[in-house]
Amino acid sequence: MGDSWSDLRRRVARIGASLDVVVRSDPEVCGLSGLDYHLTLHHSGYGDCTVGCLTLINCPNELVLIEFARWMRGAGETLES
Repeated sequence: MGDSWSDLRRRVARIGASLDVVVRSDPEVCGLSGLDYHLTLHHSGYGDCTVGCLTLINCPNELVLIEFARWMRGAGETLES
């Protein structure tokens, strides 16, 4: 079983804090974005992630978050888990 919606939102907030970016959060969607990346997690259980030319669309939230963190680490970012 994956993380709850609240757990995922907290993880996005922690990633945002690590990257020093503003995290959007409202009842429908939460996410963060920067110069070369964008992450959204939709309350319906899906999200999208773009890092450079790599994109995931309509993936389960947990997968999006895992892939986003992996790609950002691969790009040299240090992310707090």
